[in-house]
Amino acid sequence: MEVCKEKDFSPKSLKKAIITFEHMFEEVLIVIKNSHLINILMWELEKRSAIAEKHELLSLASSNHLGKNLQLLMDRVDEMSQNIVKYNTYTRDTSKQQQQKHQYQQLRQQENMQRQSGGQPPLPKDLFKLFPHPQPPMRMDSLLIASQINTYCQNIKEFTA
Repeated sequence: MEVCKEKDFSPKSLKKAIITFEHMFEEVLIVIKNSHLINILMWELEKRSAIAEKHELLSLASSNHLGKNLQLLMDRVDEMSQNIVKYNTYTRDTSKQQQQKHQYQQLRQQENMQRQSGGQPPLPKDLFKLFPHPQPPMRMDSLLIASQINTYCQNIKEFTA
């Protein structure tokens, strides 16, 4: 802490403060988790590769081009995963809305039957105002992302072949 206060990191000051490499850094455990789609992609690339034993072809240090394509591929797979989640949310919301709409129609029918039996006019049907249709997710974005994923996979396949 004294060396940090003085901001003097010369070898003499470090030696004077008895700071060695064992005391300077602390190891921190880092756990890296990939999405299931990336794990499947890597498994398929390894399975299809004619030279599966040569792992240096898939090393990010072996080519900037491969590293860039893999990074872009991971980004696009994550975007595709987000789009799938959006679509699943949309379908779930649509089905919930259909159930609510059906329940509302049944209650409205019962209420209108009671009103007609009492000599009152039936209530109007205003379902579109009460239950607006949810906005579907953009399909063009998903198609473009899928096309980009295909392009990156082809580039990686050509590089490893």
